[in-house]
Amino acid sequence: MRFVFMVFILLAFSTSAMADIRSSVKSLFEQDMDVLDLARVKIEVDRLIDPTINVDKQLAEIDWMVATIERMLPRNADSWAKVETIRKFIYEAGPWNDNRAFSYDHDDPYGLDVRNKLLADYIQDRRGNCITMPFLFIILGQRLGLDVTPATAPLHVFVKFTDDQGVTHNLETTSGAGRARDSHYKKLLPITEASVVNQVFMTPLTREETVAVIAVVVVENLNSQGRYQDAMAVADIVLDHYPNFAYAMVKKSTSAYYLLKSKFYDPYPNVQDVPEDQKAYLSYLQQVNQSGFDKAESLGWRPVQR
Repeated sequence: MRFVFMVFILLAFSTSAMADIRSSVKSLFEQDMDVLDLARVKIEVDRLIDPTINVDKQLAEIDWMVATIERMLPRNADSWAKVETIRKFIYEAGPWNDNRAFSYDHDDPYGLDVRNKLLADYIQDRRGNCITMPFLFIILGQRLGLDVTPATAPLHVFVKFTDDQGVTHNLETTSGAGRARDSHYKKLLPITEASVVNQVFMTPLTREETVAVIAVVVVENLNSQGRYQDAMAVADIVLDHYPNFAYAMVKKSTSAYYLLKSKFYDPYPNVQDVPEDQKAYLSYLQQVNQSGFDKAESLGWRPVQR
């Protein structure tokens, strides 16, 4: 009886934890997107991964950065002057950043360690990647009144900046926020014409899509914890708000594969050995695993060769 009781408690805890994470991610999309505070969204998502993060402290840090940049701005600064000042604040060592410039983390450029995708980690160690670097730039830029928004490429996020003349430029924050042509990304990454036409890559994201790109790190973190069912559920929430988010499709398919491996492929080398009452679940996971990749590829997504 004690064993059965303990199993019940563990199952109840697992169900509660899943409900909590799903509810937290859903709430991100229930905000008024017209007045969205991107800094708060990013920090609250990060807190789902590291509950020790102090949201108010992190927001105060962002406020301090913005105030410092405002003091550095020339009088009557136009949009390009603001971009140049943000660049100086981030990438040049000086009293404005305690002589600790921010730089690209060559040890983990893709943020394979999920903690390296947290804004708090970037602000603390000043080493970023293609998630933390563009989002810090965008957060600072939006608070300074710039028209900046994220866009995606395979395993990458960059900044779309529209200047005072209405011309839109790509800013590559992993390289000093310099300007980059579309051809630069297409040369280096597997960006197909279909992926551009289907607005999978190279397109400025809406605010709702931006929240989805921020929130997908929760899926990655759940996978790293072995919480594959939770990861699939959160991926579904993200895809509800960004249906053409190929990366989320692939992550959901990967979660299904991990479940297949742990529940079927490892314990049952032959499909004939799978108990009859589990074959429907096996078929379901196989369908989820395959369909996500199929849908992503139909939109023009292709895997990155690292």
